[in-house]
Amino acid sequence: MSPTAADEPVPRRERLRQQTVDEIKQRAFELLDAGGAHDVTIASVGKGMGMTPPALYRYFASREALLSALVVDAYADLGSTVADAVGGATDEGPHARLRLALTTYRAWATAHPRRYTMLFSDRSRGVPDPPAGVVAVNVGMLPVLVALGEIAAASAPAGATPLDDALTRWAQGMGAPGDLPPAALRLAVLAWSRVHGLVSLEITGALAGMGLDAGLLLETEVESLLAAAAG
Repeated sequence: MSPTAADEPVPRRERLRQQTVDEIKQRAFELLDAGGAHDVTIASVGKGMGMTPPALYRYFASREALLSALVVDAYADLGSTVADAVGGATDEGPHARLRLALTTYRAWATAHPRRYTMLFSDRSRGVPDPPAGVVAVNVGMLPVLVALGEIAAASAPAGATPLDDALTRWAQGMGAPGDLPPAALRLAVLAWSRVHGLVSLEITGALAGMGLDAGLLLETEVESLLAAAAG
């Protein structure tokens, strides 16, 4: 049997290049976690690695290209963290899985506040998310869609809304089951927007300044979503 491309060893030059790329991103994440996206520059990364900026440009054409790579990796970590948590709870019902997905989302964000801020606010306006990053983070959205779909299936069908066609296209684009009702898709977007809002306020310290418990607020929102899904 002839070897396939996957069986063939990766050339040494390519392996060394990938190792350098990984090291660059690791250093960039360290700078990001310490001070925020504005601290991530080609010069600052190169200084920490003992490389000149021209040397780094052989791996990333610009600061924006480096930040884009960080966005993809951060989205992938967030999406897989949520998906893995829910995947380990297959014996649980949809209510428990929805809670787990949303609380895991919050836990990742509060554990990596500057990465979360980079993903959703600390970048140039008008710069779209890298397609690979969107695909990666949607891995974590699918369990939310499925759980809400299971809950909504047991309730009376909701009336149509002007959003339904767009929501269906969005769900199809991420590979969601085709039988999910539009009501479940609407609730999934609301779930994300509510959790995102709470997490963003928590990260900035706004909720603490108000004397509010972010965990209790999240639980209240989850209960509201579950009630809406059940009709």
